[in-house]
Amino acid sequence: MEHESARVRIRLGLIGGFVLLLCVCALVIFAAIASMGADRLVQHSMLVRQTLEQLLGTVQAAEGGQRGYLLTGDTSYLEPFSQAKARLPVLEGQLRQLTEQSAAHQQQLDGLYPLIAAKMDELSSGIKERQLGHNGASMLLARTELGRHLMGRIRDLASDFDHAELDMLSERTSIAVLHREFLTSAAVVLTLLTGTLGLVIVLKARRYANDMRDKNKVLLEEIDHREQAELQLRQAQKMEALGQLTGGVAHDFNNMLAIIIGNLEMVIRRLPESDMRCRRLAANALTGAERAAELTKRLLAFSRQQPLQPKPTDIKRCVKDIANMLRRSLGENISIETVHDGSLWKAFVDRPQLESVLLNLAVNARDAMSGEGRLIIETANACLDRSYTEIHSDVTPGQYVMIAVTDTGCGMPPDVVSRAFDPFFTTKEVGQGTGLGLSQVHGFARQSHGHVKIYSETGVGTTVKLYVPRDISQEEEDSLALSIMDASHVEHRKVLVVEDDADVRDFVVTALQELGYEAIAADSAETARALLAEDRNISVMLTDVVMPGGNGRQLYDDIRDVRPDVIVLFMTGYSRNAIVHNGVLDEGVRLISKPFTVDELSRELHAAIVAETPTGPLY
Repeated sequence: MEHESARVRIRLGLIGGFVLLLCVCALVIFAAIASMGADRLVQHSMLVRQTLEQLLGTVQAAEGGQRGYLLTGDTSYLEPFSQAKARLPVLEGQLRQLTEQSAAHQQQLDGLYPLIAAKMDELSSGIKERQLGHNGASMLLARTELGRHLMGRIRDLASDFDHAELDMLSERTSIAVLHREFLTSAAVVLTLLTGTLGLVIVLKARRYANDMRDKNKVLLEEIDHREQAELQLRQAQKMEALGQLTGGVAHDFNNMLAIIIGNLEMVIRRLPESDMRCRRLAANALTGAERAAELTKRLLAFSRQQPLQPKPTDIKRCVKDIANMLRRSLGENISIETVHDGSLWKAFVDRPQLESVLLNLAVNARDAMSGEGRLIIETANACLDRSYTEIHSDVTPGQYVMIAVTDTGCGMPPDVVSRAFDPFFTTKEVGQGTGLGLSQVHGFARQSHGHVKIYSETGVGTTVKLYVPRDISQEEEDSLALSIMDASHVEHRKVLVVEDDADVRDFVVTALQELGYEAIAADSAETARALLAEDRNISVMLTDVVMPGGNGRQLYDDIRDVRPDVIVLFMTGYSRNAIVHNGVLDEGVRLISKPFTVDELSRELHAAIVAETPTGPLY
């Protein structure tokens, strides 16, 4: 009860103190407003007096100028008089406006302005006589008492006006001082009340110090957590923007490289064996073009625009195969170890692309170890929970298969780790690397709905952990590729090539003819539909995906009902289109990516024909 009573008293004291504080604040605001009003009135009085002084000075200047002219005849003395005639109406209007709220001032101005007008008329008369050559008359007018009398009355009225304004100024100054004194007193009271209230609040706050300390600790942890999440988000946004840029560049190059590689290969096929010099030059050019094509593939991988065909994959067998290949290629000075989880899950991933990623990581590890050290490839089941995914915004909670590649190389400092996935970023010397290896790994992980993380310590080594989604379909790995490779013969067919780019179209038609196929060409989907309707001997259609006037997928959908016997193989240099969605190739679709060689075209066309079932093509 005593504790509750004390809480009630504290609460009532706080309420009373705040009410009193509000009252004082209201008084202070009122005093401040009143003080500002008094200050404005003081400034107004000063302005009125200043305007009156300017008015009187202007009349006096006009009189002095007039006398100088009468005595000397020099017209330069008339300048003050001329300026006065122009300025007096303005000053009179200002003074009238400034004192419009004072009836007494307005009455004084009613008497003053006619005197000023009479004075200016008297001065004008003297000037006029002088200008007419009546020097004696002008001097006579100047010596009369009229001008002196008018000027005296003007000064008297101006003095009365000024004294009245001075009285008002004194009164207003006293009011302003009173308001300031009140404001100062209120400020002192406010300060005392504020101090009292502050003391009460501090005493009350001490009772809850421990609780607030705990809450602050939780808040700091939350701030740190959010900063980490924001850092991850900014990095993801940066990688997304860079991916769109580099992917767009890669797509533009693919069509050009398709023409270059295809025609170079055709040239080499036609060169005689004896012309070694020309064959060597053409082979060098082809090698350079193929390297450029490989570069565009890496750009597409980084930008997550390569078409993936994920399937249930035995990661343990995949790692075993790639480790055997690495033992032969990395050299005897690098020992390769594999560590596997005994009950490793299958993953849902594109195995050829995964092997390419592991090869990239192994090559990076070899370079970091300067050709000598230990390379460890480890696999394990992993569950990424919500607390992890809240920090790493690019991954969703769930079950994954983890593949870790560890080396005993030089390691990387934190600033290098933070930029390791940036495209074209490399610490290697010029000409030793493109800076796209880890970018490709990052792009593949994101496109596969997985995750990649780097752990590194300078002088110790680096571990790259790649997480790929667990397969939950319980399907077996597809063995179709083996059956295709085992087929020894494929009946040559009549092939329709649908391609809007004339150079690419010519190369593909020539390559098909070189392979023994009968090939005809169409430059648009509309032309292709007409040819398919007319020629029933066409059994295979090789079509580009992106074309003006209708894409390749629309063309396939249009002919599927009327020509179900036609086998369709798509070709494209751009993956985000009608046959690739979310980075994954549509089910049942066969695709060859530009640029491609004659051998690759032969292999893919061979596979598409072999895959035909008795009831129709594999779609």
